[in-house]
Amino acid sequence: MDEAERDDAGPDVPLPHAGPWSEQDYRALGGPEIEKALGDGRVELVDGALVIGPGPTADDERAIAHTRSALDDALPDGLCVVGPVPLRMGPDCVLVPDLVVMRAPDTPLEPEAVVDGQEVLMVVEVVGAEHGAVDRMFKPLVYARARLPYLLLVDRQAPYASASMVISGRYHEYARAVGQGALELEEPFRLRLPLPEK
Repeated sequence: MDEAERDDAGPDVPLPHAGPWSEQDYRALGGPEIEKALGDGRVELVDGALVIGPGPTADDERAIAHTRSALDDALPDGLCVVGPVPLRMGPDCVLVPDLVVMRAPDTPLEPEAVVDGQEVLMVVEVVGAEHGAVDRMFKPLVYARARLPYLLLVDRQAPYASASMVISGRYHEYARAVGQGALELEEPFRLRLPLPEK
């Protein structure tokens, strides 16, 4: 199939590729071709397989901005919140969390940058009905496997939020808020996160 035929075929045509995807292959996807094919979808790489999910909705974007603002207000000097950003979890494994808290880089991150998971203190997923199973169940397993120290999960549907820390390769919840309350943390930094309204 030539370029003109693929353009006419629309977004359902699979990306041409043979065998497992490498991080290099994944990074080469950036740009107009993938954006045209997927719209606002989010592409991640898990052990050589592409995982393509929905992009954030307008409600997700508001909840992410709310969470980013609370984190920005709480972070001590030397830490910053960025995202969404591709995060290297290991060989041929790149996830794209909504936000990450990391050591502030000396220079601003390039738009194509992939952040190494070892640079991250906390990973943040803001979930809704559109992609809840992947963000609630699957991605935390991969984050724990990479031993990211803290996970913050905010569910804008419930509303619900929890904070977990990795111990012996799996996350253990140490703080939770449900309903109209706020999530309050003392570690890894003091944080008060009012739950987003439905």
